[in-house]
Amino acid sequence: MNLWTTWLFITLNLLISTNGLVRTSYGNWNLERIGDGNTPSFLIDESKNQFLLDGLPFRYISGSIHYFRIPRERWEERLGKVRALGFNAIQYYIPWNAHELEEGNHDFSGILDFAEFSSMAFHKYNLWTILRIGMIFMVNNFQIKIPGPYICGEWENGGLPAWLLNKNVTKQRSSDPVFTREVEKWFETLLPRVKPLLRKNGGPVLMLQIENEYGSYGVCDKQYLRFLRDLTRAHVGDDVLLFTTDGASEKLLKCGTVEGVFPTVDFGPTDNKKDIESYFQIQRKYAPNAPFVNSEYYPGWLVLWGQKRQDLPSPQTIINGAQTMYSLGASMNFYMIHGGTNFGFWNGAETEAPCISSYDYDAPISEAGDVTAKYLEIRKWIKGLTDWTTPPLDVPGNSPKARYGKIKMRLAHSNGNSNGNGFMGDFTDPGDCVDSERPLSFEKMKHFLGLIAYQSKINSCGNLTIPSFGDFVYVYLNGKYIDTLTRRYYNLTRSSVILGGCRNDGEDRLFLLVENQGRQTFETINDRKGILSEVYLNGEAVHFWTQCGIKLPIQSEESQDYNRKAMKKILRNKLSKDNQKQGVFVGVLEVEAAADTWLDTTGWGKGIAIVNGRNLGRYWPTEGPQMTLYIPAEYLKVGDNLVMMVELEGATDACTSTTACVADFIDHPIFHFGK
Repeated sequence: MNLWTTWLFITLNLLISTNGLVRTSYGNWNLERIGDGNTPSFLIDESKNQFLLDGLPFRYISGSIHYFRIPRERWEERLGKVRALGFNAIQYYIPWNAHELEEGNHDFSGILDFAEFSSMAFHKYNLWTILRIGMIFMVNNFQIKIPGPYICGEWENGGLPAWLLNKNVTKQRSSDPVFTREVEKWFETLLPRVKPLLRKNGGPVLMLQIENEYGSYGVCDKQYLRFLRDLTRAHVGDDVLLFTTDGASEKLLKCGTVEGVFPTVDFGPTDNKKDIESYFQIQRKYAPNAPFVNSEYYPGWLVLWGQKRQDLPSPQTIINGAQTMYSLGASMNFYMIHGGTNFGFWNGAETEAPCISSYDYDAPISEAGDVTAKYLEIRKWIKGLTDWTTPPLDVPGNSPKARYGKIKMRLAHSNGNSNGNGFMGDFTDPGDCVDSERPLSFEKMKHFLGLIAYQSKINSCGNLTIPSFGDFVYVYLNGKYIDTLTRRYYNLTRSSVILGGCRNDGEDRLFLLVENQGRQTFETINDRKGILSEVYLNGEAVHFWTQCGIKLPIQSEESQDYNRKAMKKILRNKLSKDNQKQGVFVGVLEVEAAADTWLDTTGWGKGIAIVNGRNLGRYWPTEGPQMTLYIPAEYLKVGDNLVMMVELEGATDACTSTTACVADFIDHPIFHFGK
């Protein structure tokens, strides 16, 4: 379409007001800024059901990729592999809780610098951005998800900050004034950082999504959606295309859409062309003069701890579905094209179980950034599209991998003998401890992620019961592990245990180590963590508690200066024969040349692994299916590398020696399904 044709279609098919604005179903655009070939713009041509980028027809094939799940040093490598596919866009979320872990303290640096991520994509690979507020798109190889404010994404609390739970919010993601007031504050910080990236300001961002699959939430609060729409427009203007994404059903679109915002749908691969056509017809019912868009097309899927099987579409089914969408003129986004890793404590949870640390997602680009069979098939398909204007590039190579072998891990501190603020001994700052009459939650402690130690003295043994807690409570009496309480894990729930062996002298010490293993992502609930009720012993409440937040690295970029002398002393420790093999283990990995590797946790129980102060995430090989933790080469250094494992359940086969346990570093990931 040339400029004169563009001008003609605008004149004939859009209502032009006397103040020079082009009014469409989805916003108002200045007539003088459209179609002149020099002024950037992005809108929908409702006469031809298509997007217009700078006055010319446009469509996208994009892939979801999350900057916060990738080491910053690997951004360029991963983005280059997306571009080599022939994609012209990518998509990512912006998780509110990662950027504002503590209320009022914002962080957009390092691995959280999404503006730099977009700029790298645009300037290095000439890729546009479609930004998702809730879900945000990037075009020409970038599609960004910004929390609108919820993201889901199998991320801790769906991207919402845990400190919101201290605000007495009745219903999150609703027009509850307490919730919307906090959203306003967040948008006041976030959207000014987005605005310079918008296409109308010469940047790569084409359109913004508000909320995320809101029709599935069940609240159906149109007032809330209008609030988000109007708040976003107040910051960026009404000449920016906004959109929503929902599952392809009338019920979901009815509750998830709002007037003046372009509705899109999402659905997974299928060989049935009629199904795909019907999905888009449902979208068209709510957007009669707009292009078809599948905002989330699933080449893989998420994985939970304890999952026994994985049902995935074949590469051919993925291609068949994509070809059908393409033949219908649709734009599409592959969720995920590259998953990455839930480093630290950032994995979310589903109703039945927590999500694993890996976010590989069985995506076309693996967790370590490797090209897969799916990748090659998708690239081959795009290369065969004769009318696609972003041809694939040469297939990039994969990064080197290393098998470093086994190292000795020696006990630094036993869990049951720790006292909260000394849990990590010489290796971290002391935790923040608070005394109280009854136990305090993670949220009240303002220690939102990881572990909290609770301690109290008891007068006798018997039936210990905790009616309400989240998620796992490791019970110790006088330094000896007793058992684990579980809020809910699939069909398992346990809230009481029998304590025995008390001295009955008033000095028996009850030690409860409580683990938050990820707040639920969908549906959004007020998912509080820690001990949430009284603790009862033989029906009587236990009073006078000391609780300490265990300070472990949270972001994968954090690094700590460990006491090397203390480390050398601990490495000389020996395991006693009656050691329960629960606690903080420390070892040294010697590296001559840094390369990607995996920590094989086979033989360990359940816990958290840290290398050179970088939190790799959680391990749980006794449940699986994930047996290994990914370690990027950038997390290692030539020479000695400090390895720490916080073992919660008790290592078994990894600790057969009385002098040390063993950690093994191998050159490939291991997942055990179907065991």
